[in-house]
Amino acid sequence: MFENKMVVRFKDGSTLSGFGDNFMPGESEILMQDLEENLHRLPLSSVKMVCFVRTFTSDSGETHRLPGKVLYQPVPGSRVRIAFRDGEVLEGVSAIRSRPRTGFFLTPLNPNSNNLHVYVNMDEVVNFRFLD
Repeated sequence: MFENKMVVRFKDGSTLSGFGDNFMPGESEILMQDLEENLHRLPLSSVKMVCFVRTFTSDSGETHRLPGKVLYQPVPGSRVRIAFRDGEVLEGVSAIRSRPRTGFFLTPLNPNSNNLHVYVNMDEVVNFRFLD
């Protein structure tokens, strides 16, 4: 039914793994099927981030570790670094040109990252910076 492997990380620290479809940052909720085939309607206001992943198991230390100096960007856009309320820091490339008000997508700089794309809820971001 759904095409993308996703891991949703909620504001409260819990996670939900499963399958879902692409969505736009302006949407109010997403529909997701968990690994036990239960359907969930998830308000985007309740999530910290939604990760579109290669696999459901990963080493987050490796996922966030940059492979040394970045010689090229995986996609065109602006490099950004964000820090979340819980202290997690994420760096990637996004098509945005100014600080978003609600949420946005970014692509990790690390080509070995388990995350293909990440939706970030700006409600959970305490520090946002363009690196370009």
